[in-house]
Amino acid sequence: MEIVRGEREAQEIVGLHETVGMEDLREFFPRAMAAAAAALHERGMEPTGPAVALYEGLRAEQFEVTAGYPVPAGAAPSDQVVAAMLPGGATVEAVHVGPYDRLRESHAELTAWFQENGMTPPVTVWEEYVVGPDSLADPNGWQTRIVYPVG
Repeated sequence: MEIVRGEREAQEIVGLHETVGMEDLREFFPRAMAAAAAALHERGMEPTGPAVALYEGLRAEQFEVTAGYPVPAGAAPSDQVVAAMLPGGATVEAVHVGPYDRLRESHAELTAWFQENGMTPPVTVWEEYVVGPDSLADPNGWQTRIVYPVG
């Protein structure tokens, strides 16, 4: 896996926000993506990029997660979904290729990279689901961009 430094503009997302245990992520994601897609459809809006999940810290095997889609600035939340912001600035990024249940391995590799470079991994991270089950049946070809903001 190639780990690269990047630079990002802040990006608004609309999605479902919950505290989710590791074991509940499989149930949460389809529900979150459906809620976000429905909210966008109600407004006549299209996502501006692939599905995304923003993780804000791991506490006692639970994450604060907002999962949904990037949207144009100012897309208001609804009763079902919230607006959140992917931070802008410097990033450390890598593309995980393979099934979602192996994403932990890629996150561990990124954590090791941070340690080798004398840096502490941030508690906020997001994943962009570039190629997934909606477009490719074989999970070995799925691509998830992992983004750690560092600036």
